[in-house]
Amino acid sequence: MSVFKPSFGFRGLAKILLLTAIPMVSGLAAAASWPDRPITLVIPFAPGGSADGLGRILAEKMGQRLNQTIVVENRPGAATTIASSYVARAKPDGYTLYIGMMNLHGMDKVLYPGVTYDGIKSFTHINKLVSFPLVVVAANGSPLKNFTDLIAQAKKEPGRLTHGSAGVGSSNHLAAVEFMRAAGVKLLNVPYKGGNPAAMAIIAGDVDVSFATPATVMPLITSGRIKALGLTSAAPSTLFPGIPSSGQAGLPGYDFFVWHGLYGPAGMDPKIVEQLYEVSTAVLKDSEVKEKLSTLGMEAQPSTSVDAFNQFVNSVAKDTAGLAAAAKADQQ
Repeated sequence: MSVFKPSFGFRGLAKILLLTAIPMVSGLAAAASWPDRPITLVIPFAPGGSADGLGRILAEKMGQRLNQTIVVENRPGAATTIASSYVARAKPDGYTLYIGMMNLHGMDKVLYPGVTYDGIKSFTHINKLVSFPLVVVAANGSPLKNFTDLIAQAKKEPGRLTHGSAGVGSSNHLAAVEFMRAAGVKLLNVPYKGGNPAAMAIIAGDVDVSFATPATVMPLITSGRIKALGLTSAAPSTLFPGIPSSGQAGLPGYDFFVWHGLYGPAGMDPKIVEQLYEVSTAVLKDSEVKEKLSTLGMEAQPSTSVDAFNQFVNSVAKDTAGLAAAAKADQQ
């Protein structure tokens, strides 16, 4: 009876086991020491918007809890695809984070076939952050008072009424597309370089309406420079006293929300991901942070777990892709 004897012997076997274990040990060490240098939080918009405001609140409060500086880096352009591409290529070491949106999952591939990232596979999904409806606004001198007036006028003059947006596939545009589907009307999209220019176009009378983010237009509404026709949400919101819900404004069943999430590049260490989830959730539950978010028209809405957020983004991918296809067809 012959017995197999490895030629490399016990010492050779021990060396192989040691070399195999080195990557695992170094990975554990990296997770244990994280964060030992500043973290970058990428925002896909220019300073001053709702996502930028959210990012700066999170950077300050999460940095305090992690005992590390979090630097906000704005990378605007190409309907967030510049920032998304940058984060997708970044090293997944926990030092590059991202405030992503619904367009990441299904929309970008439809609207911009040239993007190289996949909204599901190219990112680590950490936590849902906030959710908020948009506010439909018009100039003070406009005869439109609510959704009923807007729908009636749009049916009277199909394709003549205009809405200002931050570009094709932006949340403003998508909200308008969903409005048109629900109301059975046609509005003409006039794209601008951002939500702020679109709001200024309302004041100037260059467009009829805009489906705008609260952070952009609430100061203009409260100062009396423009007026609100209604919210894109089916239910009234305590964050917007005096502004009717979609049903109250004349379009029952119309329910459109924008949400932001916390992401990183694909392949992040699960221990770092869990730590980021716990820290971001604790920050979002802080009363001071909730108050700051409410001034931006946002409601803190963290996921119940990392897995829950992953399930959420997978569940919305098909719907968002369908909405993007409708937005693309709207421009043709």
